[in-house]
Amino acid sequence: MLLKDCYKCIIYGQDPDVHVPARVIHDDEQILLYFDDDTRLGAQTDSLRVDFCDSQVGYIKAVCELNIRKSFDPSIWEPWVADCSILEVLEILQRQKDLRVPMDAEIQFSRTNLPDEIQFTSHTQGVFTGTIKNISVGGIFLATATRLSRGETFEFNYYFSKTVQKLKAVTLREQLLRKDLYGYGCQFIDVKNSVEREIRQFVYKQQLKKIW
Repeated sequence: MLLKDCYKCIIYGQDPDVHVPARVIHDDEQILLYFDDDTRLGAQTDSLRVDFCDSQVGYIKAVCELNIRKSFDPSIWEPWVADCSILEVLEILQRQKDLRVPMDAEIQFSRTNLPDEIQFTSHTQGVFTGTIKNISVGGIFLATATRLSRGETFEFNYYFSKTVQKLKAVTLREQLLRKDLYGYGCQFIDVKNSVEREIRQFVYKQQLKKIW
């Protein structure tokens, strides 16, 4: 079974502008999708695009066959249920192609509502400030007026959920964003498994807010 820990998906109708959110229940043998309205999906349901949000596997884009029927289970509040068979996996966004969350203004950096610009510490540059433009479980894209060298490591504190985590990253690439402002693609290093899970959950939660 491809799905490991999936509770939500999006069903796309024959009209590409139609998408129906659904709740997912799955085990080793079957996948069931529960949703409110089947009228927008169209008559042909043997080859529909379904995007699954799986916290372990990733964001799965697939072509599925749906057998839609009325739900008569009194314990289920959704009126419609579909038996789902995955016919083809189009793409899985995970690890090497992790979803990245833009960080400009929507994400707060700490409990105390610090401004977007935060402090970083490098052995060669000392303390400098910058802005995290996006973040994934693999690393960040950092914008700063401080010129960093390729392969330079730095540390910073970041708040994801309940505690502040101390993170270390290394610069991999540089680009000039505008005069006296540099952008750096950076990779996390020495990340504990517990912190990696926290970052992944954070990224998926933020991405789901945009989807739902």
